[in-house]
Amino acid sequence: MERHLAAVLIADVVGYSRLSQIDEEGTRARFQTDLNEVFQPTIAEHHGRLVKTIGDGILVEFHSVVDALRCAVGIQQQKAKRNADESPEKRLNFRIGINLGDIIVEGEDIHGDGVNIADRIQALAEPGGIAISGTAYDHVKGKLPIGFTSLGEQKVKSIAEPIRVYRVVLDPATAGTTIGVRRNLRRWVVPAAAVTVILLFAGAGAWWYPWRTAGEQSDVRNAVAADTRPSLVVLPFDNLSEDKQQGFLADGITEDLTTELARLPGLFVISRNAAFTYKEKATKPAQISSELGVRYILEGSIRRAGDEMRVNAQLIDATTGGHMWAERFDGAWSDVFELQDKMVGEIATALKLRLVSGQQAAQIAGGTSNTAAYEAYLRGRELELRAKPEDWVKAVRHYEQALALDPKFGNAAAALAWIYREAQWTEARSKELGLTEEETRAKADTYFAEAAKNPSPMYYRILTAKLKMQQRSDEAIAAAERAVALDASDAENYEWLSTAMIYNGRATDGLGYLDAATRVDPVWSRSRYFTAGLAYFSMDRFKEAAAALEKIAPEAKETSYWDFWSNYLGLMLLISTYGQLEQSADADKARERLKPYLAKAQESEYTGLMAAGEFSFKHYADLERVLVGLRKAGVPELPFGLDPQSPDRLDGTAIRKLLFGHEVQGRNLGTGEAYRRATEDNGTTHITVGDWSDTGKSTIEGNLLCIFYPSESRFCAVIFRNPGGTYAQKNEYLLATHWNRFEFSVVK
Repeated sequence: MERHLAAVLIADVVGYSRLSQIDEEGTRARFQTDLNEVFQPTIAEHHGRLVKTIGDGILVEFHSVVDALRCAVGIQQQKAKRNADESPEKRLNFRIGINLGDIIVEGEDIHGDGVNIADRIQALAEPGGIAISGTAYDHVKGKLPIGFTSLGEQKVKSIAEPIRVYRVVLDPATAGTTIGVRRNLRRWVVPAAAVTVILLFAGAGAWWYPWRTAGEQSDVRNAVAADTRPSLVVLPFDNLSEDKQQGFLADGITEDLTTELARLPGLFVISRNAAFTYKEKATKPAQISSELGVRYILEGSIRRAGDEMRVNAQLIDATTGGHMWAERFDGAWSDVFELQDKMVGEIATALKLRLVSGQQAAQIAGGTSNTAAYEAYLRGRELELRAKPEDWVKAVRHYEQALALDPKFGNAAAALAWIYREAQWTEARSKELGLTEEETRAKADTYFAEAAKNPSPMYYRILTAKLKMQQRSDEAIAAAERAVALDASDAENYEWLSTAMIYNGRATDGLGYLDAATRVDPVWSRSRYFTAGLAYFSMDRFKEAAAALEKIAPEAKETSYWDFWSNYLGLMLLISTYGQLEQSADADKARERLKPYLAKAQESEYTGLMAAGEFSFKHYADLERVLVGLRKAGVPELPFGLDPQSPDRLDGTAIRKLLFGHEVQGRNLGTGEAYRRATEDNGTTHITVGDWSDTGKSTIEGNLLCIFYPSESRFCAVIFRNPGGTYAQKNEYLLATHWNRFEFSVVK
């Protein structure tokens, strides 16, 4: 038996089992093509030896770790170009892991820890990415025009000691740099720990789907056991102050401790929302541990009298019920940030987590060092979380006070941007804040611009929503990833990332991030059921989509303002789902269930044209799937009694030729207002209707013209020739949206 040091490269196809279930022969053929045309020539070019393939895995040995990494970079660059020419369902993405270590050679085969570690590291790479061990990094840093991101020390299955892991960054601008894991509580940190969380959960596969029957569910404990990191929940701290109105401080500090602890490399932290389900309940540690899948519980109390504050905290090992750490902190309220940092540091020490200190130059995640601003923000946060528009007025006052005290307080600016953004959509919600819709929209834009100067997770969630609506889902994914990186304990960040993935055409990846959301918060919200339904619908798994969407239960009492949107969009999609399943009776029932929501949204009917505006997919094939289901369900394709099969209807090519690079003039048939539209060759569109004007972007989707205006959101339209129209009357064509009709002629 021979042993020697070698560089080991292992590559694996992402989602191979799922792809094989859809098209086994085609998937295998594509794998073989990649092996023959990409892997083997590149391996030979860099002096490697293909040891073997195992299913969808490839094992390669190199004498030089630099050659191994050059080979991996070449492979991923070639695959990126090939995938760009493939439809999403036919793309094969590989994860690659590289380790430098001792191997055992038996004949032509190799094995041992050197191989095992490469395999474990491969699982930590992103789809289409490369991860390497610390031993490999020590030999290659500075030798290739690439950069690295440190994931810190990772505990992986079947390997006794934690291993250092680095992700390769292929951007030439990062060449020679390594972004490290830093401990910067309340200040800027590189999101290595959060990235690790994403990868672990995305790679774990679907482990719990609450809409399944009991016999179909997987054992949650198996998934928890697969995650070897220490796991913790911060229970709501008790308010022991004589002033019971000080409870917002205890809740706010609990939330901030949750966020800060989640930034520690190697620690998994349950979300604030899941933890608060135990507020003011006498629940045994063992039960909490079992229900949330965590080992450690942090609990405590806060007493504040004037400017003086006392915090008691203790860390419990739920497996034994014993106290691992307990401490009392006395100090002034002005020392609250230092106190929280001290607590996090001592907890990390108790859990034997390694902290890496770094420059504390910039505020982290839109935070503040102004205690008065912080207190005002926490008061606003408590009111906002009641999720009732009438409480928003009070919350806005506190957030504005916080921002006035610290103009760089990004969290406060983002909170204001969020409230005004949600209030802008209807006149009733704007009136709650004493504003018109236009004034509310202007406020939302102003505060969003302020939030962008000191970005927080909330800012990135709003940015994700804006980009998704504009069909810029690639950028939306990047924004959502930043939200997760800044706060890995918030399930909503994963849900937004999942949504962006689905609209990007990556529904399978989107489901993986719902698994991550479920791990940090096991309780499924209506919005999470909608996202799951959208993912399954996009994968043509309509029965599972229907099961998830029915779990939204729109007839049940709405517990918050946000439930409306899940109910509304969920029923829209459910109708199409039943149409695809050819369950006409169920589709008819869903259409009846949607009517009260249409009335509340001041919509007269649901049409395919309306749905086209709501579902802003990157690829038209995903939107067409929705529209086909609606047609099968009997939903009118167009409003105003327009005939979608009319010979006068223009197709997508004709619409582009008519509008792009031209100016049209006419009038709104409903109001008589003058209508002018100028569209540049790249789709940039300038529009004026009466006194209103805006500049947006037009795209052709199938035979639809879809438009995004910042002041009007996204909507779609169809165009018909008017056989009796004349240029003099400016009525040769008719443009119809879901709400309006415009007659026009091309004037330039």
